[in-house]
Amino acid sequence: MKRLFLKVVLSVMIMLTAQGMVSGGAMAQQPDPNFFIFLGIGQSNMQGKAPIRAQDTISDAVFTNDDWARYKKMIIVNSDQSKVGTWTTAKPPIVRPDTQIGVTDYFGRYLVKGLDERYKIGVVVVAVDGCQIEAFSKNSTVASDYITNSYTGSWVKEAAAQYDNYPYGKLVEMAKKAQESGVIKGIIFHQGESGANNTTWLRDVYALYTNLLEDLNLSIDSVPFIAGEPLRKYKDMAAPASGARMYVDMLPDYFKQQSGGKDIAYVASSKDLGYYDEYHFSAEGYKQLGERYGKIMLPLLIRQGAVSSPVVMVADSGKELEIYDLLGRKLKAPQKGINIINGKKVIIR
Repeated sequence: MKRLFLKVVLSVMIMLTAQGMVSGGAMAQQPDPNFFIFLGIGQSNMQGKAPIRAQDTISDAVFTNDDWARYKKMIIVNSDQSKVGTWTTAKPPIVRPDTQIGVTDYFGRYLVKGLDERYKIGVVVVAVDGCQIEAFSKNSTVASDYITNSYTGSWVKEAAAQYDNYPYGKLVEMAKKAQESGVIKGIIFHQGESGANNTTWLRDVYALYTNLLEDLNLSIDSVPFIAGEPLRKYKDMAAPASGARMYVDMLPDYFKQQSGGKDIAYVASSKDLGYYDEYHFSAEGYKQLGERYGKIMLPLLIRQGAVSSPVVMVADSGKELEIYDLLGRKLKAPQKGINIINGKKVIIR
């Protein structure tokens, strides 16, 4: 009798466990620790303005089909709602169907080439043309009031409407979805051409960062923040928004002061980058700027211990990487085999 009772109890426990696995997701697939996810936030240069070139979408000897398979974008805006919140190959346009090539395209591609095959890269990007930082306020009323204000440009309204006039909320929603698949490892940011003219902008950018950490349960020690400088030159003159560079360049020190001395924020330089128009980079400029973000992020991943890779001898974050093959040819990113990185041999498997 006792044996029969134990069998019945065991059967019930197995049945309940099975039901839990199906309905409650107890055995749902765990996030892949080698799927590195990056959040992208900003205005028109983050979403991209320069026309997409054939070379930005094809597979070749530099960026192969296998490389494309390791670079993913989360679909955030799509006429087919069943696709929203799903991953697809990160070919441009990355941000929305109505955008062009931007910062994230070659940022992710640089990381894919700099890491070995066990790692995948994913980007989750919310960007609004010409917006001030208020558009990304966690306070939905502040965001909505700014977006719908009569003086706000139609381009801001049109882009923000695709995020239900609450870009911050949409980013958090999609980032939480992304966390089901992988691990958020950093935030890239390009904003300031609109509104970066006083210290309240620095405060608001830091608030955006800390709000995201809180709402996504992220650690300040494992989620670096990289901002990009605005376009510097347009037709041999200072670009109209180039003055914002002064405030963008203050972000590392400001973040450090606010966080009790932690090195959190970094800046990707826009020096010598080409223009598409007076506010936006050329396609080649976006490529180079994206790679500059990547050159900062890759050593940070290594410093965090996120990457168990032989690429441990690359330069400290923020410094330009000098990468060569054994024939002395300069490389844009580490390749399989033996690389000479800042004068040291590194084996990439």
